[in-house]
Formats: sequence, structure tokens, C-alpha cells
Amino acid sequence: MKKSLHIKLLLPFLLLFSTPASAEKNMLNNPYGLTTETELNNSFNAQINAFWEKNAISDYFLGVADKKIHTVSIVTGSANAIVISQGRNESVLKYKELAYDLNRQGYDLYLIDHRGQGFSERLGGDQYRGHVDHFQDYVADLNRYISSLELAGKYQNNYLLSHSMGATISTLYLQQYAHPFQASVLFSPMMSINMGRIPVIVAKLITYSGTALCRWFSDKACYIFGGNDFQPKLFSNNAVTTSELRFNSSQNTHLEFPETQLGDASMRWVATSVSAAQQAINNADKINIPVLVVQAGGDTIVTAEGQYQFFENLTNCKMKRFFNIDNAKHEIYLEKDQYRLTALNATLKFFQELQQGKHPCIG
Repeated sequence: MKKSLHIKLLLPFLLLFSTPASAEKNMLNNPYGLTTETELNNSFNAQINAFWEKNAISDYFLGVADKKIHTVSIVTGSANAIVISQGRNESVLKYKELAYDLNRQGYDLYLIDHRGQGFSERLGGDQYRGHVDHFQDYVADLNRYISSLELAGKYQNNYLLSHSMGATISTLYLQQYAHPFQASVLFSPMMSINMGRIPVIVAKLITYSGTALCRWFSDKACYIFGGNDFQPKLFSNNAVTTSELRFNSSQNTHLEFPETQLGDASMRWVATSVSAAQQAINNADKINIPVLVVQAGGDTIVTAEGQYQFFENLTNCKMKRFFNIDNAKHEIYLEKDQYRLTALNATLKFFQELQQGKHPCIG
């Protein structure tokens, strides 16, 4: 009896230090019931992987200069659709968890491995060099892909969700082409790259001249100074997320599918990307749909200055939002729950409000 009484007395204090996974999930601001870290392992989880195996349909199309571009479609009969434009050195596999969560909210998904990465055809002379001849090739590929989907006749609403380099690509696409989208969300958009103390004009001069010089000595694209082939990364010194489980899940996709491994960027990639980011800023007023910019407050890959300039230049559409998440690192969709859920809650709420007729573009 005394032992039982002691346990009853201690129970409230034990509960303070041992929160069940379900209770922990309820404590988070998670109104959409999105996946949390308590449900994950070092390879996402069995449910997410089973969803991907069942629903993710791979395909290829020929992009600029007949390069093979890999895509994935997840079509489960949803009323709305989201096209995802990925960042540099990513593959569609990194987006398994995000696709799983978005599909459960009523969205079909369409994903593209941009040229030179993921399962798409490689450039630069070998598998590992993160290279592109012209940034505009990314944009033209994206237009070719989206045009082939014929989204306007299939769905009630279509949205474009992009990350980092993919945000620069999708922004230029929206500025240049007729499109089927009702809104765009940009995670950690690459509107200015962190060059340290090197001024942009100097970085462009170095990388453009370095590219020209490299062609005299090699048939392969030259890495940026200090660049290397693919090397497995450690969580302890990573710059993209504070979630160890999501970091490991992402890294393990490259180990399971070595063909998705990519090294550092080429000089040409840096040169053309810096110019493209500035172009995206300068022509932001040509975007004619609502835009949500989600900024990672702890980002060291891209800088905030370009994001602020881009947002300020969004003058064509009345409806725009800028959302900063303090301390979040670059890959928000793979971040700890407190950051990832904040970003996805804002995104889903943004889409829902637009579907309800709130916040029109003009008015």
C-alpha cells in the first residue's frame, strides 16, 4: 500500500519529465496534424516511405538542348495541386516528408529534379559538378514541364512552392511566362548568395573570368575555389538544419541512391546564379499573383538583403506576405518542428485564405 501511495504521489512529477509522443505532438502548434520528429527515424519513417513507393510516379522529359529531366507526380484525386521547385544539390527524395504532409491536406504534387542534379542528366563533364551553362535553362525547363501538365484544366487551384535556387527559378518563370498558378510560396529564396566579404561585382568578375580561363585547361567545368566532389556530410557542422533526424534522412537518400550525389558548384553556376538572382529582384513587379516569402532567420547560405529587395519590388499584386522565422536554418522544410511547422502552417493558411476568396491580388 505504501509503495502504491508513493507512486501516486510521484506521478505528477514523473509526467513532467516523461511526455508521451502523442502529448508532445499536441503541445506543438500543429493544427493540420503534420508529421513531427517524434514520428521519424533516420530514413523518414515507414509510413512516409510506403506512401512514396505507392504514389510517386517517376518520368522524364527532354529539356533545353535535349537534356533528360526527371520528374515525379503524386496524383491521388485531390482538388488542388502544388508544383515544387527544388534547391541546388537536391533530389525529389528529400521532399518525401513534405509531399506526404501536403498530400494529406488535399494536394496533388508535381516535383522536378532540375538539370544537373537529382536523377536528371548531369552537366559539367562528370556526375559531381554542380553546373549549368545558363541559368535561363532551368527556367525554360520548368516552363516546358509545367506546360505539359495542363494543370488549369485539372484542378480548382494550382500553387507553386519553391526553395532556395528553385525560388529564383520559379520567380523568373512567373515573370516570363503565362502560367496556371493562383499563388507562389518561396522558402529561403536565393535572391542574394552569401559571398562572405566579397562584393557581388567582384564575385561575378572572379567567377566569369575563372570560367573562361578554365576552358583553356579542361573539358570539365571548374569548381569554385575549394570545391570538391560529393562527400557525406556530418550533422555536427551542417549549415542547413537543426533537426538531426531530418538531416540524416536527407543524407541517407544520397547514400541509398548514389546517382543523386552531387558535389560543390562550378564557377559558371555561381556566376550565372548571381546574375539570375539580381534579375529576379529587378523584375519582381512582373509577378501577377499573391506571393508568400518565408525567410529563415538563421540562414547562412543566402542573405536577407536580396529577399527584402525582392519583396519590396513586388508591386503588381496587392496581396503579398513576408514571414521571418527566427533562428531557422536554410532548409526550412527539413528543420526542427518548431520552425518547420511554423513555415508550413503559414503556407497552408495562405492557400486556404486564397481559396476562400480572401486577400485578392487587386482590390
